[in-house]
Amino acid sequence: MKNLKLAFIALLSIVVLVSCQKDGDVVPAEPSINDQLSKADKALPRTTVWSDGILFRTVVTPAVFDGDHGNYDILYGGAFADGVGLISESKPGDQDYNGGRWSLYVPKNAEDYSSAKSDKDLDPMDFESAGMYFECPLLPGNGGK
Repeated sequence: MKNLKLAFIALLSIVVLVSCQKDGDVVPAEPSINDQLSKADKALPRTTVWSDGILFRTVVTPAVFDGDHGNYDILYGGAFADGVGLISESKPGDQDYNGGRWSLYVPKNAEDYSSAKSDKDLDPMDFESAGMYFECPLLPGNGGK
């Protein structure tokens, strides 16, 4: 189970960090986070996030933080509604939104959350911290469509 959890964290990290490559870009089989963040000439990775049933676009910025400093919102990783891999506990306009500074939480087990579009659809006890802290602002829009 521990190997499955580590594999999921690695896969989710790669998806978050390289989810929007330009046409023609070749992604190495096992890109390191540092390699991806240091490529300033490439478009910043983009993905989508559910929050309170609203689909947001994101831009993954090259900003990774120490979890002991600052305030973070929880970003849940998994397999959610419409194939979206992330759900946030907060969004722009919420009083407690921290501007897109996240602490990533991943599933402990293989619970079915394939219809979830909000953190209210999740049981927080089914998730645990991945120990990753980063910045990824939520932008309005229908998942970039």
